[in-house]
Amino acid sequence: DDRTAAEREFWQNAGALISEFPETSEAVEAAHSAGDGVVLGAPNVTRGGSHNGNVSALEMIVLGRCDALASDYHYPSMRRAVWTLVDGGVCDLGTAWALISSAPARLLGLLDRGQISTGKRADFVVINKQSRRLGATFVAGQVSYLSGEVAGRFINT
Repeated sequence: DDRTAAEREFWQNAGALISEFPETSEAVEAAHSAGDGVVLGAPNVTRGGSHNGNVSALEMIVLGRCDALASDYHYPSMRRAVWTLVDGGVCDLGTAWALISSAPARLLGLLDRGQISTGKRADFVVINKQSRRLGATFVAGQVSYLSGEVAGRFINT
């Protein structure tokens, strides 16, 4: 929760190379300029701004200053933030989804996840693009959740 460039520099010198929920554009710019990862809150995106007057995550995404989004304890906001970005014309679905998948994995050094490719964990979700409902969740290639039409396809095969 950095507020100033000096706070960001202090934490960077202490080895914290990710700025989680920086509160001001000054702190975001300091992190970005130093090459630190900037993680902002998905609820901030879905609400159209911070609930307590901090920097706008949406504005930082538009400026290319947000590397990843986090749930900030409200996990439904992750998916909602993606659709807010897409519906608002801020970015396409692939770019928006990367903010909650491959980007956080990369920032945390989790190189075995964040994308679907040979040799990766195979964590992914199946979402109906029209209804935007979650149909399935796979963790390490194993089904962990099925619902609706997707569940029917699995059961009827």
